[in-house]
Amino acid sequence: MASHLLQEVQIPGQKKVNTGGLLPCCLAPAEGQVVTVSELVDWVKKDKSWIEEQLVKSGAVLFRGCDVKTAEDFNAIVEAFDYEERLYTGGMAQRSHVVGRIYTANEAPPHVYIPFHHEMAQLPTSPSKLFFFCHTEPTKGGETPLLWSNSIVQRLQQECPDFLQKLEEKGLVYQIFFGDEDIPDAFIVRSWKSLYKVKDRAELEAKIAQEEGIKLEWIDGHGVKVVTGPLPALKWDKQRQQKVFYNYMVMNCTVEYEVLSKDKEVAAFDNVTFGDGSPIPKEPVLVCQKIMAEEKVEFKWRQGDVLLIDNVGVQHSKNPCFSSRRVLSSLVA
Repeated sequence: MASHLLQEVQIPGQKKVNTGGLLPCCLAPAEGQVVTVSELVDWVKKDKSWIEEQLVKSGAVLFRGCDVKTAEDFNAIVEAFDYEERLYTGGMAQRSHVVGRIYTANEAPPHVYIPFHHEMAQLPTSPSKLFFFCHTEPTKGGETPLLWSNSIVQRLQQECPDFLQKLEEKGLVYQIFFGDEDIPDAFIVRSWKSLYKVKDRAELEAKIAQEEGIKLEWIDGHGVKVVTGPLPALKWDKQRQQKVFYNYMVMNCTVEYEVLSKDKEVAAFDNVTFGDGSPIPKEPVLVCQKIMAEEKVEFKWRQGDVLLIDNVGVQHSKNPCFSSRRVLSSLVA
């Protein structure tokens, strides 16, 4: 058996998935061993294929117990994988650039819950992988739960087969409102200006004209509705040869968007439909939420953790946090 710098270890909260791996796969140094950032970087470059084997089997790989302290350390590790970067253009959360390929994770207030989702699944193209780094370890809440996305498909086949069939046949259309200004207390409501990094309507229209499957509907005096789709609600995971529940339906139907003014909210159920324009029934969405709650995996962040997630096979969320917490991120094309 080949010797590796980091070895697979078990941690509380892991769950076995149907490819035989544990979600997440946790890799750590041998007890008493100190692994520096430069050693970790060199090992990633040499042993990348083995790490990727673990990623296919488990859906997420957690690097724990190494001497990773800063955003610069995290950037060095991300760059060692030599993946193509995916910029956050079109993503709905507020994020700030830190260094190199590193950005803050969602800058919503710490107490806000972020529902399960595949990163940027509401767009025609989305990241293949994402990295997280725990810079400041939360002491109360603030976990980043994971979810094997095929498990939702399996459960829906048993509990809501007709709904699952409609999702697969019709796909989804997202109709998301964006105001003229950011809303500080919301976790996925940004202004269209910051969302697309533009200054005026003409610049946004020129940018969207280059995007396939996206159109704009301006709401005079209020903002714009961005209509995307129809997009598939399920996706074929080629690496694992199985279907995954790959969409923003539950995310959109969980949250209410305050979009048109400070005193008016638009329910998210109005913001996502089947691909033919017909409404999404509420009950199956609640079943999806129940399944996600039952199938999720949670682990406690430790300072210095680096988490690599396969964005096709695994969804993630964020629990409310009631302590200090700083998690950084990087996206892969």
